[in-house]
Amino acid sequence: MAETEEAENVWWAAPRFLMSAVAILLLIIVGILLFVWVGNDDESDAAPPAQTQAVAPTPSASLVSSDESVCGLDTTDGTTLTSAPEDVEWEFIGGIAAPKSAKHGPGVVDEQTGVRSCYSHTPEGALLAAAGQAASSGDPELYLRTVSALSVDGPGKAITVERAQDSLSDSGTTPPIEIAGFRLLSYTGDKATVEIVASTDSGSELVNFTSSVVMQWTNGDWYTKYKDDGSSGPVDGQVSDLSGYVLWGPTGG
Repeated sequence: MAETEEAENVWWAAPRFLMSAVAILLLIIVGILLFVWVGNDDESDAAPPAQTQAVAPTPSASLVSSDESVCGLDTTDGTTLTSAPEDVEWEFIGGIAAPKSAKHGPGVVDEQTGVRSCYSHTPEGALLAAAGQAASSGDPELYLRTVSALSVDGPGKAITVERAQDSLSDSGTTPPIEIAGFRLLSYTGDKATVEIVASTDSGSELVNFTSSVVMQWTNGDWYTKYKDDGSSGPVDGQVSDLSGYVLWGPTGG
């Protein structure tokens, strides 16, 4: 008798609970049947879903390489450059003369931003691209747009862009600069190291200073590749004269 009373006191064994549970279970079953029936009916009346086409991810610009220039300029197998490029004209952008060649570029000058791009896949094209970026530094806004558009992605680019942004608020003035010569330090087809000498009048003497930059052929054009610390090449400093350099500039070749 004691065992029977104990069983009746267990909540899940009570008759009232069992009846309620059965009722709830029936409601759940009915609900599922209605859901399935209505859902199938809607699907039969609706148009079949449109098939989506997978879009292939666009590769990073720093990983794409094409032998052809994006605007169809020349491609050669040359690996040296010991004389000044021919058919070069010089035009001022931001106070510094930049080179331009119908054969080697820039093939594109953006009307809105002024960024000069599209150079030939040649040693001459690498030189003109490097010189064009150097000349853009005469206009801080143009230089910022140039390094933002034509630099290989990485920590070095981020540092250079930040420095260019900081220069926008620099109200100091710099003496006029003129490209005076160059050396092609290396060229392997997809990478070139270019050294450019610029001259400026300090007021008492003519000062020559040199800097180098690594250019990487990327996406059918020459892009500047900065080191992780923001430096651009192996050579940087002042030189006493232009011995050993190819004379090249608006007044020198």
